[in-house]
Amino acid sequence: MYKYVAKYFLINRVYKFCGATAFPSFLIGLVAFIFSAYFAIYILPADIEQNEIYRILFIHVPSAILSELIYIFLAVNGFIFLVWRTKIAAIFLNAAISIGLVYTAIVLMSGSIWGKPTWGTYWVWDARITSTFILLIQYIGLVALRSSFNSRQTADQILSIVAIIGAVNIPIIKFSVNWWNTLHQNASITTSGSAIDSEMLIALPMMLVSLLFMSFHIFARNIQYEILNRTGKTAMMREIING
Repeated sequence: MYKYVAKYFLINRVYKFCGATAFPSFLIGLVAFIFSAYFAIYILPADIEQNEIYRILFIHVPSAILSELIYIFLAVNGFIFLVWRTKIAAIFLNAAISIGLVYTAIVLMSGSIWGKPTWGTYWVWDARITSTFILLIQYIGLVALRSSFNSRQTADQILSIVAIIGAVNIPIIKFSVNWWNTLHQNASITTSGSAIDSEMLIALPMMLVSLLFMSFHIFARNIQYEILNRTGKTAMMREIING
């Protein structure tokens, strides 16, 4: 099974796929972002309790989801690399770190802006805020580790191990509102239904999809950079570029 899947993730195939899909993905994401942003800002009415500030959730919530999903992606690829020594998994891991870092920073900044008028303060050491801040530190640590070793093989191994260990923080972030008494409310969308207005269920998923597509554009370009940076002036690089 592994060999069957692995043949579709050969480095030259991945490079070509990223080159062919990066820009179309950006265009789709941009259109979806404009539509969802317009809907969230100009179509949806103001909230009864939070007034206009609630609109920041349309960037805060999707960014929070992506910051956690990307870290899970890092851990999965780290596991694949450690077990099967698959180079493309290490490339995927390295290419996604910076994207996760940006989304985690957006989560904390947007949450602070949202917190001031709703909670009366920009920052509290709330369980979810603290665990998300730890996630930011984890991403920063991964970025630092990338350039801390002379051997790329060693760097990939350390990154993989740290990513896997750090994944324990993801369920802590997710369930912190259930395990501790926090300022954050419980999940508004669950398997049993939704506690938010149906109109918001249009803008929120659309914003998430738009960020996914635009993130893939960056991810694909990062992959291409990683491949070229790792292959150097070799026959493989010429083969990749010339097809």
